[in-house]
Amino acid sequence: MKPIDVCVEYRRKFPDTPTLTLAKKICKDHPALYVNVESCRSALRGLEGKAGKRIRPELLKEFKRQARPYNPFSDIPQSGSTDRKPVTVEGSKILFLSDIHFPYHNEESLITALNYGKDHDADCIYLNGDIIDCYQLSSFEKDPKKRRFSQELAQVHKFFEILRREFPKANIYFKEGNHEERYWRFMRIKAPELLDIEAFTLASLLKLSEYNIQYIAGRTKANISNLSVFHGHEFGNSVFSPVNVARGLYMRAKATSICGHSHQTSEHTERDVNDKMITTWSVGCLCELSPDYSPYNKWNHGFAFIKTNGSDFHVQNIRIYKGRII
Repeated sequence: MKPIDVCVEYRRKFPDTPTLTLAKKICKDHPALYVNVESCRSALRGLEGKAGKRIRPELLKEFKRQARPYNPFSDIPQSGSTDRKPVTVEGSKILFLSDIHFPYHNEESLITALNYGKDHDADCIYLNGDIIDCYQLSSFEKDPKKRRFSQELAQVHKFFEILRREFPKANIYFKEGNHEERYWRFMRIKAPELLDIEAFTLASLLKLSEYNIQYIAGRTKANISNLSVFHGHEFGNSVFSPVNVARGLYMRAKATSICGHSHQTSEHTERDVNDKMITTWSVGCLCELSPDYSPYNKWNHGFAFIKTNGSDFHVQNIRIYKGRII
């Protein structure tokens, strides 16, 4: 095998390995091919388009690499950190629904919210987490008489059919909340061997592509114009004030934001030292208000309707009481 063929083989096998590191490995594995590490590195640089046009065009096209930032410490371990990039939500009239908890949804309130979206020509629907309850997958003590996960999925599929029928041209987003995270926790414990199979992803089980719904992974921030969007669990369990959920969101986000998760409608506004006005909102839920695990609480039904115009936006944070908007 020619030396250049070995370089091609190793670069294909280790596409992200730094050039010098890869040259050292080749010289160690094939000491007879190159006089020293530098000659091997020079050959690799030719593959990457950094040493003139001595390489065949088809190989140059395959292996040409972007220049890396200067790093004199080549032996620093590779980072495993996550780069969370926010998702930009497209729409000018956005129906914002949170915490439906299928199959423990409140039919009357959900119908009220959907009718509002239709009456106001919503061109985007943002499903802000906890859309499916995942009850039987939770780590809590469970009632075996409660509905199975397969039944929950069937109800969510039906809901998606209704959304697509009633809002055929709308952009629809599905954001994971803490209840959807129950699925991933269950899989990591019970069936980790299936985690890398596409058919077992939550997006696949929910048939999001079939309904042309964009999936937003859990704990990923979204932006509606200049409004930051969270489910609410991203900040931990003890972040929100028992008096005003929106103020709790302000204390952590320190930016104009909206969230669900706490099942309460609230708003909080503060002005900073630069005279910038910051407002935060928490949105009510569309699920049952008196579940067995918390029969007496401060929850209320509600949703939001957000209008955008470029970087400007307007939030209508709407309460529902006994099926009526108040």
